[in-house]
Amino acid sequence: MSYGKFLKEARDLDNWRDKNNLSNQDYDKTLENLRDIWIKDKRYSELISFINENWDSGNGDIFVNPFLNHLIKEKELQHFKKLWKGILKHRIYGLWDHYNYLIQTSPKLTLEDIIKTNVDDFNQFSTTESSIRCIAWQRKYMLQGINEYKEGLIEMEGFDEVVRIENLYIAIYNLNKPTVKKSVDKRKINNEIFWEIIEEIREKSEDKFDFIDILSSKLEEFKPVEIRRFERFFLTYYSELNSWDIWALAYIVRGGCGDDAFDYFKAWVISKGEKVFNGIKNLNLSKLTQYFNEDPQLEEMLYVSENAYENKTGALMPPVRVKNKKIAGKKWDEHNLEQEFPE
Repeated sequence: MSYGKFLKEARDLDNWRDKNNLSNQDYDKTLENLRDIWIKDKRYSELISFINENWDSGNGDIFVNPFLNHLIKEKELQHFKKLWKGILKHRIYGLWDHYNYLIQTSPKLTLEDIIKTNVDDFNQFSTTESSIRCIAWQRKYMLQGINEYKEGLIEMEGFDEVVRIENLYIAIYNLNKPTVKKSVDKRKINNEIFWEIIEEIREKSEDKFDFIDILSSKLEEFKPVEIRRFERFFLTYYSELNSWDIWALAYIVRGGCGDDAFDYFKAWVISKGEKVFNGIKNLNLSKLTQYFNEDPQLEEMLYVSENAYENKTGALMPPVRVKNKKIAGKKWDEHNLEQEFPE
């Protein structure tokens, strides 16, 4: 979704330059200009999505680094973590994919052989690079990224993540794929079980933060593939809430609601269970007032599946893709909300 939006706005920016008789510039420069506009407008989540959709091998460093530096400067820890996790997921996916192939074709190859391999002038886009140089470079690139991520975490005092990322560094350094914790819940997550898990844990939880802790622990009882299945259901329902009318509701309830806040609102709606989800999705006006017994924001719900997956496997969760639903309905003006949505 953000990928197409970013490229459209890049084309619009080029057209604007043409209409104003400005000199032609390299397309990469246009992308960088638009990146800076989105940063200025604090469109962080959209920009992160574009980066992770566009650079699906975890590269794009020249484009990404100014954004990372900005997030550190502004102490945007959660966005910094989200961006780096996306980058590292792509890198580690490519690393293990190539490594599995290499050890099958060259079973006598050792870690020492890989460490000693020279990767000077390595071209990650070339099809003529040897398998061992690919692995040696990917390992080095991954370790470099982990160190950069760790430095930013320390600067922003994100120490809880530092311990986990240090363990990941050791695993990548030694090329040890993490082992998976035993799964005690053998169920396959479907639509019914998805809502059953959420509602059962909501009943046990003292508040929404307690809910996240218990949900994460519960998901770790499932097989990794089922954790990803839970995430797929979550993202599907999350997309179904993408409408201007629901955004208006969030804006009215909270006294304001930007892009990121609307993301956190949608995550909170799902965390309240199927009945609340359907009531808000369908804007059941007679029921709405009873749903809001806490601040309707739950950013942590956006990361609960991947955190559970990482805690269980010691590895980053591969990206989960669903078809994003474009925002539906008629766009509103915040100054006319009372007139447009009196009820």
